[in-house]
Amino acid sequence: MSLFVYTILYTCVRLTFASITIRDPGDYVNLANDAMDNAIKADYNVQPIMYLKSSLKATRLFTGNDSFLSISYETISATANDTSAIVVGNGAQLNMSFVNIYKEGYYSDLLQASFFGVNAAINVQNGSRSYFDHLNITTHNGAANIYSYGNGSHAHIENSVLYSSGPAAHGLYAGGYGTIVGNNIAHYSGGNRCSAFSGDSPAGYIIISNSISRTSGIGSAIFYALGTITATNVIGHAERAPALFSDGPQISTFKNCDLTAGLLGGTVMFSSMIRQSGAMLNIIDSKLTTLDSTMPALWFGNLIATVYLYNTVIKTMSGILVTANYSQVTQEFNYYAGYSDNSNLLPAIVTVTVVECNLNGSLIAYNGSSISWILTQYSNWSGNAYSGYGQSFVSVSLDSTSTWTLTGNTALQNISSTNWNLTNINSNGYNITYDSNSTANSWLNGSIMSLIGGGKLMPFSDLQQPQKQQDSSTASSCVVFSKNSLLLSFLIGILTTLKTCVCA
Repeated sequence: MSLFVYTILYTCVRLTFASITIRDPGDYVNLANDAMDNAIKADYNVQPIMYLKSSLKATRLFTGNDSFLSISYETISATANDTSAIVVGNGAQLNMSFVNIYKEGYYSDLLQASFFGVNAAINVQNGSRSYFDHLNITTHNGAANIYSYGNGSHAHIENSVLYSSGPAAHGLYAGGYGTIVGNNIAHYSGGNRCSAFSGDSPAGYIIISNSISRTSGIGSAIFYALGTITATNVIGHAERAPALFSDGPQISTFKNCDLTAGLLGGTVMFSSMIRQSGAMLNIIDSKLTTLDSTMPALWFGNLIATVYLYNTVIKTMSGILVTANYSQVTQEFNYYAGYSDNSNLLPAIVTVTVVECNLNGSLIAYNGSSISWILTQYSNWSGNAYSGYGQSFVSVSLDSTSTWTLTGNTALQNISSTNWNLTNINSNGYNITYDSNSTANSWLNGSIMSLIGGGKLMPFSDLQQPQKQQDSSTASSCVVFSKNSLLLSFLIGILTTLKTCVCA
């Protein structure tokens, strides 16, 4: 028998130590017995019906007439298809403590399971509220552990263990504007498309803290955002998935988290339909690790998104920090979908603001996509930027407290710095080219500037035709640092002052 012991270590500005211990699933579940169940693929080729086709079925059904009920020290099970162990509906309130929930049986329609919680072990519906403490929930055949559906539906669970096998068997799962709050949760899933903490259409709200999750199936992320995800002190390891899938204009915030991803990217943010704007990702006092030699830390496709990185460590085997592309992911979440899979896409547009971080890696934009990389408040970056395919755009901005050390030649659309002579850039002998026709670069006046380390900053055209180098006094008179960049730095300063750090 064994224990997984994970320790979060942050080495940027402050040092914070936290540890969470969880029993290996092999200690209490025979994983080999579930191998066939976990090999079943989720069937998403079903006719979309956007209403509940039939009444929910359950072993124990609690409705609005049964308010304020309490259950403790019981075992409740369900083995039939499309049947829950417990349904709480129509405004009922149910508290459960020290209860074992066991669920077998398949869903007959993936969309009914996804949008309404059909076949989930526990389903909290239609304005109901439940508080669960010390539950042990085991599901097979693709049943979710807990589902919350509907405005005003609220499920709170803590000090509990969740286990699932089979396809699309999410852990904490909310849709239809339902909410789930989890604290001190130990989660494991073995099937494909089984995210630990997931929202679904049109939105679900997940708040999770002091918890740990491990997933082993393809497409089984730690978080799947359709709505909002707020995670504090969470350790997650997705063996064959990103730590986060985010589809559309969703908001995800990770604070004091240690997340590891084994497939596609550390985080994967996209729009599955038309390109949408408003997606946000905040990673604060955390660590993000990717395990494959081709995986970027942050990946974006067919989306307009903003990212905020504060005092965060990023470790990649690929050496790629950010990728932006004209792309999305397949239904199976097993590879990035290109033009041949879906021609109705648009390039990604991404803005990443970095605060008090030391980061290493490349920024790569593809097929007309753009990346704006903003280094502020004592951030240090070692890396380069370029277009991976087609005409794409990368812009870099540095404040006077931040530095950039080049690891390769870099092609930028725009560059700005509050250090007019760019002494916070160490070229290591590499060159930076910029678009002299861009108004954002008017402060350079089309000049060539020598950089520390022997490299040069020059317009694109000067790769073919040398120009007279501009002296530093002329460059100084042309410095223009955009009003938007100054305003952003000001706002970040206020937010940093007001923010309180959660240290475990």
